[in-house]
Amino acid sequence: MSPEMLAYVYGTDDEDQPFLTGIGRASDIWSVGCTVLEMVGRGQLQYKTADGTIIVDSEKPKKFLKQVEGGAYPDQSDAEARLGSELSHVLAHCLRKVADERPRVAKLDGLVQAVGRRHN
Repeated sequence: MSPEMLAYVYGTDDEDQPFLTGIGRASDIWSVGCTVLEMVGRGQLQYKTADGTIIVDSEKPKKFLKQVEGGAYPDQSDAEARLGSELSHVLAHCLRKVADERPRVAKLDGLVQAVGRRHN
């Protein structure tokens, strides 16, 4: 789940509190990045805290949300070795924490196609 989706689903105990979700296509771009990481990691997707510690309690959603808000991020360490530096760079753009900093669909398509043209 994207950081904004985690905040929406687990961020408040007050169901009457108005909440602007910020959920949109940028969340889908995040999901693309996570899907690629799961494929590279053979079904595994781990998060690391800002100091590099692997998070093992992602099944506790509220605690996990606090860790993500505190800087935890999807572990991309295997991506460059398996995808190469260009595609891992594209992947890093998909997994930017701030939704507005993620590429839009057309931009992502262009980035991936440019990498493909360089390798054909």
